[in-house]
Amino acid sequence: MKNIPCPACTDATPETVSSPDRRKALKSTSALLLCSGLGLARQVLADDAANSHPKVGDQLARADSEGRPAAMHSAEILPNARPVPAFPLDPASGAMRDGSRLNKVILIRVAPQDLAPDVQPYAAGGVLAYSSVCTHQGCEISEWVPKDQTLMCYCHFSKFSPGRAGEVMAGPAPRTLPLLPLKEVDGVLVVAGPFTARPGVAKSA
Repeated sequence: MKNIPCPACTDATPETVSSPDRRKALKSTSALLLCSGLGLARQVLADDAANSHPKVGDQLARADSEGRPAAMHSAEILPNARPVPAFPLDPASGAMRDGSRLNKVILIRVAPQDLAPDVQPYAAGGVLAYSSVCTHQGCEISEWVPKDQTLMCYCHFSKFSPGRAGEVMAGPAPRTLPLLPLKEVDGVLVVAGPFTARPGVAKSA
């Protein structure tokens, strides 16, 4: 028995035949690719914001009890107390710049009479922000020594004077602790300029 060609099917190809199922699959695939692309773009932007340096106008913040970033007020920083850790927060996007530990600062309140004249412009309501990374070997600075009014790194006991621009007072740290300039906006601690020096351990020449 001979095959009788069908005029309606003679010129049909997979490219010219489109079924509802095929159209639906193509739309679903396109939607998935678009969503994936948008998700990737959002992730890249979020990573960029998290790793970028502190910017003028950033608020200083820490996570609240529910893990959400909360801007910090100068009144929260108590005198003669352990330094309070914080990260810069972009107030426009709500993104914390916490992708790099070099962005982390410690907040300390220093009495006006204990502030050197050249340090006063960097303070906001008596509060100073220093890099939390020790300049010796990159350990975390987390302690306050009331006796000599210094910040201390427990790894090798380097001490820094917050009232004297982070000057090294004891220990093996080779250079001062970088200072992040602050200002107050409605009581909120806000970044007023870049670090006075590169945070972290100095690169060898």
